[in-house]
Order: sequence, then structure tokens, then C-alpha cells
Amino acid sequence: MSCVRFSSFPLLGPPVMCNKGQDDEGFSYNILSDSDTGSTYSFLFDTNKETEEIIGASDSEPGAVTITFHLENGSQQQMIVEEGLRVIDLCHLLSLKFNLARSHTWSIVEQLHNLKIERSLEDHEEVLRVFNNWDSETSDKNKFIFRQDFQKYEFLKNTQFFPLEMVDLGSDLDCISESVDFAKLITVQNILHAGDSMPVVHSYLWLKDPSQHSWKRFFFCLKRNVLNISLFAEEEVPRQVHPFVDIQSCDIYVPIEGSCVGAPTKFCFCLKPKRSIVKTRSDLKWFCCESEKQRLCWKVALRLAKYGKKLKENYRQLKLRYGDSIETNESHQLLDYTTVTDRVAMDFTGRFGKVVKNPQEVRAIAAAEARDWKVQLISLSDKMGLQNNRNFNKRKLPACRNDQSHLQGTYGFGIHKVQPWLYSGLSREDATQLLTRYGTVDGVFLVRESRRNPGTFVLSYVYNNKIHHLQIVPVEEKTQICLSLDGGRTKFYDLLQLIEFHQLNLGCLPTKLTHFLVHQSKPKDTPP
Repeated sequence: MSCVRFSSFPLLGPPVMCNKGQDDEGFSYNILSDSDTGSTYSFLFDTNKETEEIIGASDSEPGAVTITFHLENGSQQQMIVEEGLRVIDLCHLLSLKFNLARSHTWSIVEQLHNLKIERSLEDHEEVLRVFNNWDSETSDKNKFIFRQDFQKYEFLKNTQFFPLEMVDLGSDLDCISESVDFAKLITVQNILHAGDSMPVVHSYLWLKDPSQHSWKRFFFCLKRNVLNISLFAEEEVPRQVHPFVDIQSCDIYVPIEGSCVGAPTKFCFCLKPKRSIVKTRSDLKWFCCESEKQRLCWKVALRLAKYGKKLKENYRQLKLRYGDSIETNESHQLLDYTTVTDRVAMDFTGRFGKVVKNPQEVRAIAAAEARDWKVQLISLSDKMGLQNNRNFNKRKLPACRNDQSHLQGTYGFGIHKVQPWLYSGLSREDATQLLTRYGTVDGVFLVRESRRNPGTFVLSYVYNNKIHHLQIVPVEEKTQICLSLDGGRTKFYDLLQLIEFHQLNLGCLPTKLTHFLVHQSKPKDTPP
């Protein structure tokens, strides 16, 4: 088999054995020799070989099938999925069907029950084709989950998905800078935005031997659509790599829950042959990373190797459909707000919020918003049957004191009540659990009603892989009750303004609010 030579790859760690009782030399060399036989490795790098097709994936496939889609709160809906219906279109229909807020982060997750693995389908994939490729013996236990995927296109906006120690740019550096790291960051960003190539990614990964249920570390290098491996684990700097996997013939999955049994770490992923029948987990090619950061990099790199420009085209179509929200989130990553002061006035009357510097304009906007807020409060009171006194319009708005009942009466209703990021009856522990599970990028957030201080709110958000809870404090501004996250230095007339401000600015937070976790109502007792 032909070899590919490369150089200048840094050593990321020496080869380490897990379950050292195995035949190390046999494991290393059988990896390539098995790829030319009919063993479990036969799908890895043999694009000319005919593979067994899944039963039912033929020209006689039905043009429409009724498929059940699940939410993770237990709700489910059935929809007739026609041939050619893409994930991007089906996500829009499902958000209406489930009565959930529209969001560009919605995705459809394919869960294979017998293999206990899952993956988020790409926006261009046809759902019916994926459904027809399921093994007929286990398809009744497989599921499609409707879930938010915040990582889907973050790599196009955030170069931190590619750690510099895992990227080799060789002579491709297209930025002159005294800092090599800064030059690499700019080059990676340019490559991703160009969309016609991808950076070379490399590192040591644990590889599972399915025959002996043991793991060994090998050096892997992903270049274009080929994953290469170095079999000379004793070399400090690998000199030769062999073609190992044609990524375009595989799909990338992760374990549904937890990690692989016996894996060195919990950060696993696997490759599954796209058109071969896979009966057990041992028929998959399993890899194990040292950290979640490393696994994220490999997942993104493998997606780019498999789909290439198609991912950028998907993102472009998503921006056309959800332009405002995506463009706002994109500005969070590309703009530098380090010069924003601790206290800044914002005008939210237009399509987008803007910073107001003229003191006279600030006072005029504040007075106008105060009048609008009072009119809105009275109007909502009329609609909800809360005006039991004819003299209600003549009353002054309650001032903020230690008695929280005033605040509860004021913010017990309003436009924030219909926002998809607001959760009622959610405890601190439940919020932490939700964000730990789904808050995969910085700035994912939700707002919940405080149980400790009834009538007030708490902002729960993700930063640096940790969950933070920040009390939204009521403050008194003359006869007006305002809300603040920084003890009153920056005040907002309502909860919606507070959230919109921190979606555009850091303020007192370490990260801007980038994605909200959509609130899902509890399922009804009777199935839909």
C-alpha cells in the first residue's frame, strides 16, 4: 500500500497502551492488512469494493413514509415525510408541529438503538433516505430526536474549535505576524471562510481493537478526505502515514450516553460504514480522545472532510431563512467589545439595538420608553382582567423596596412571559442539568423564575464549560422599577431589554449570550 510522507508535526504524547496483554505488533500491522480482506475493517479504505446494501434501500422505496419524531421531554409527533424533504425544511415544520420557537439551532438527531450511537443529521440530508437505510431488524427501536445543536456551525465563526497544536499549516501561512500563533489563527479563519479546503488536523488518538477489546494510541493525520495513520508508534515524530479511512464512505457518531466500556477516557467517537450492515458495536471503528476539546476538533474536521463546501452552503441557506438571529450571533464572535464601558445606554426601538452616546438623546429615549412601558402595562392589565379599580390608570407604578410583592405584581405578566428562553418552575439543579447536557458552546442561556426570591429572575448561562447563575436584581429608578445584573450600574426597563443588550454586549458577563435553550412544555397525558 502506498505511503504518504509528511513532516513538521509536533509530538503530542508518547504511545500508551491500555490492556497491555495484547500483541502490540500484530494489532498495529493487522489494521492495514485487514482493510484488504473481508473483515470488519473492509469498509475503511476501499472505495472500489461493492458493499452490501441495506435492505429496503432500492428503487422501490416508497415516496412518503409516516415517521415519529421525539422531543427529549417525552413528547412525540408523527409526520408524513416525502422523498427529497431535507433536514433544514423538516426542522421548520417540526418547530411548528411541536409549537416551539423558531431557531436556526434546531436539528434532527438519528439514534441507532442497537448500536447505542447517535449523530446530528446535516441540513442538506434527506430524512427519508436516512430512514430507509436503517436495518429492518432494528429499525423499530431507532429514533429521530428533535433537538437543538449549538455546535452545528460555530466552527465557521470561532477558530477555537481548531487548537493550534492540532493544526499543521506548513507553508500555507498567509498572514505576516511576529506571533506564529496569531498567524495560524488568521490562516485557519481564512481557510474556513474560503470553503474550498480545510486545515490539516493531527493528534494521537486511542484506537480500539475489536477482536481483543483493547485500546492503543496511534498518530492520526486528516488531510482532505483521508484519515491517515502512523503504525510506527515508537517514533517520537512520525515520518510515514498510511491511508486508513476514506471519510466520505463513513458517518461520524458518538455514544448516546456515557463512553465506551473499557475506554481510556469518556471522549469517544466512532466511524460507521455508510452502506454496510452493522450489527454490533464491535463492527464500528472506535476512537478515544484525551479531552472534549480534542474530540470537538476531530468531529468538526471529519465533517469538513466528508461534506466540504456543502456545509458552508447549508450555513448560507440557514442565514437566508433565519438571517436576523444568525447575523446577530455571528457578530458576537467577529466583533471585539473590549472597549465597551461598564455602563452604556442602548436604544432598542429600531430593528437592532444601538449604543447611544448623546446625553439628551439618552434622556429622551428613557422618557419615551417609560411612557410606552406604562401604557403596555395598563393594556396588558385590561386584557388579563387585572384592572379591578377604575382609578388604576391614576396610580403610580410601585417603587422597588424590600417587599418583593411589588415586583411580583409588576413582572408577573408582560412580553417576557412569551419568550422561548423563559422557564417557570425550574429549579437551580434542573437548570444546571439542562445546560450541562445541551450547553455545548459559550453563551448558551436560559432565564428562570427564582424560587428563593419569588417574583424575580435568574440568568443561567454557560461559560468555559461551567454553569453560572446570576441573580437579576430589581432596582428603583425614581418611580420606575428596573432590572439589573450589576447592582444597578446598568438598568433595563424590562427583562427583554436586558437579554437583548447582553446578546449584543458583554456588559458584566464574561461572554455574550449567544444561543437560548428553547423552553419545551411538558408532554400531555394523552399521546398526540
